[in-house]
Amino acid sequence: MDENNEENKLEEIESANTEIDVKEENTQISNEPNTKKNKKEKKKSSLADKIISTIILVVCICGLIYSGSLLYKWVLNNIKSNGLINEVEDIAGVKDIGDDEDPGIEFGLNFEKLLAYNPDVVGWIKIPRTSISYSILQGESNNTYLRHSIDGSWNEFGWIFMDAKNAPDFTDENTVIYGHHIVSGLMFADIENIYNGSLGNDVDINIYRKDYRLLKYKVFSTYVCDIENYYLTTSFSSEESYSKFLNTMLDRSVINFGQTVSPEDKIITLSTCTTDAKRRIVVHAKLVSNTEMPR
Repeated sequence: MDENNEENKLEEIESANTEIDVKEENTQISNEPNTKKNKKEKKKSSLADKIISTIILVVCICGLIYSGSLLYKWVLNNIKSNGLINEVEDIAGVKDIGDDEDPGIEFGLNFEKLLAYNPDVVGWIKIPRTSISYSILQGESNNTYLRHSIDGSWNEFGWIFMDAKNAPDFTDENTVIYGHHIVSGLMFADIENIYNGSLGNDVDINIYRKDYRLLKYKVFSTYVCDIENYYLTTSFSSEESYSKFLNTMLDRSVINFGQTVSPEDKIITLSTCTTDAKRRIVVHAKLVSNTEMPR
């Protein structure tokens, strides 16, 4: 009996071991497809990561190339504009021997030579205590000198120009003059110094007209506004509408210049963009004297 029991126990143990071996084999067999599947998924994931990384790298490189090209163009435009500014001053025979506080009539100009260089010249603007000293052009449209220099060549910096709707002799109620805000300080960048109060509340603007008349203006308003057309209105249908316009411009000012305006006044408006180009910095000044320039 004991021998039979031991044999039965041995058989049971062997049977159990056999079942375990079968289960392990089945487990190994069932795991093999999962292992292969996991390896394939890892390969796919790795490939996707490489593709994404490559795309990001290409985008970054393209961005750097684009930014570099913009910087290169900006530098070229800056160099070109500076060269033209000096060239035009030489042609005009500019002799600024007066001081910045009172340049007076000692600021000499030869408009015959300037007009021979470019017949679109209507005058010259100079604002004491700033770097603003440029010839003023007037094209067939406001796009003419928005992106073109005084020599007619393409330039992102453009030039200083009068609104195409204005009379070229500054006789409209509101003569509008435009210029870009160049961060290097060119064109109308220094208009910001009027707006931020750096020049105080007594600011002169001198316009040298091409018929050798010196027009002196006093600033009465400055502000920043959204892009609009109202402040660019050049003529008015009635004295009442002009008076309303002047009062609106005066009320907008962030600085009290101590000036009054009336419908009898002729004004100029200087317009440039903010550094982000989303808004406009505006300066209004009224005519206080009109005298003959020496030749």
